[in-house]
Amino acid sequence: MTGALSVLLLLAGCSAADSTSTDSGMPGGAAPEAPANGGADLGYQQNGKTGEGAAVVPDGVTATGGPVVGRSLIYRGDISVRVDDVAASADRLTSLVTTAGGHIGAEKRVNDGTESQASITVRVPAKQFHGVVEQIAKLGTELSRSSNTEDVTEAVVDLDTRIAAQKASVESVRRMFAQAKQLSEVVMLERELNQRQAELASLERKKAGLDDLVSLSTITVTLVGPHTPLPEPEEEPLPGFLGGLAAGWDAFVASVQVALAILGFLLPFLIALAIPVGLVIALRRRRRAVPPPAPAAVAPAPPAGSDES
Repeated sequence: MTGALSVLLLLAGCSAADSTSTDSGMPGGAAPEAPANGGADLGYQQNGKTGEGAAVVPDGVTATGGPVVGRSLIYRGDISVRVDDVAASADRLTSLVTTAGGHIGAEKRVNDGTESQASITVRVPAKQFHGVVEQIAKLGTELSRSSNTEDVTEAVVDLDTRIAAQKASVESVRRMFAQAKQLSEVVMLERELNQRQAELASLERKKAGLDDLVSLSTITVTLVGPHTPLPEPEEEPLPGFLGGLAAGWDAFVASVQVALAILGFLLPFLIALAIPVGLVIALRRRRRAVPPPAPAAVAPAPPAGSDES
């Protein structure tokens, strides 16, 4: 019993030390400063807002304050190019990316003869990002382009600190496990060791995912054929009174269209029902128009005194 109590005290001390070293994140034990955006919006930014499909820093990663020597940047780009031959341009794109040291992440091609299009996601080394984008633009006529850069240096530093602290914690529990003699101590330390190893593996997976995003940039390429129409960009709603008026008019037009669609659906049934109703009404009117037969004439009775003679 005394041995189990001592083990609990040692584990509590290790946990407190790990918590202090993890929370500090930097030498000196100073608490990390919260990032300007609250530490939550670490995805790619598009026009000041988080874009769809943005690469997000793994959950549970917080940023630490303090100066750093190098920067960890995530690059992401989107480019649309109109080409004469989609299939040939896609093959050229694959060769271009392979030469740059990257690979194809995802690919989707549509070719129905008159309209052809290909959407290809490529991963290239971060140092080759801008050069590869320029080479992709030369495959045909560039239609649109956008790029985003996200600085995740603080998140990388924080993960490295937490991983180092967790490794030290695991080694400490392993030494205690090797010295345990009682069965209760062995069971308790084995459970604690498994838990800390699982936490360490989770941190290492997050770090590996973040390193992959930093080392390989993502470019989404859209290749369209010469006769393929592009979807028109959505117009932003007008602010204030004009925006409300436009929204009200759109709602009115939509209501009228729905009413006309319902009327068109019911019209054949209304016509089929109107024919027998019209016949019944016509018969009733004809019966009312025919005059009733006149009653037969009755001969007047002779006067009572005409038979006295």
